[in-house]
Amino acid sequence: MTKNDKIYHITSVCAFVLHICVFVFVVVVGFLPFCEKRNFYECFIGFFGNTLSAVQPYFVMAILFLSCVGAFFSINRPLFSFLVAACTISFFVIATLPYSIEAMIIGFASPWISGNMSTYGIGFDLIVATSYVFYFDISFLIYSIITLFIRSKTN
Repeated sequence: MTKNDKIYHITSVCAFVLHICVFVFVVVVGFLPFCEKRNFYECFIGFFGNTLSAVQPYFVMAILFLSCVGAFFSINRPLFSFLVAACTISFFVIATLPYSIEAMIIGFASPWISGNMSTYGIGFDLIVATSYVFYFDISFLIYSIITLFIRSKTN
């Protein structure tokens, strides 16, 4: 095992542990007030339509769990870091999508009509703060690509 492979192994194990911690944190924080005194799970029921409305928040959480699974597989296969980055950004875009759409509509229409933003709670703020893990994912993805390049040159 080369020195680069040892460093990659340690880094990928740390990334896996970080993603497990992020997943557990978001699951727990999801029970705090998210929007209009409702938690994350209550806010996303029916947000994307009425079909399967009761399980929609769990599908959204499954995307974040898929990033944990991808982080586990990226320990030995660096290409899985693409999956990790894609799933992480997908979850956080979906979690902040209602706020973004509402802010855009109110910002656009406020000169003509009076509009008030919804009240977003501490759960929303903590999930948005957790989204900064994506910067780590981007740097880890770049490092994985470099590791793949080094492995291809040495083989």
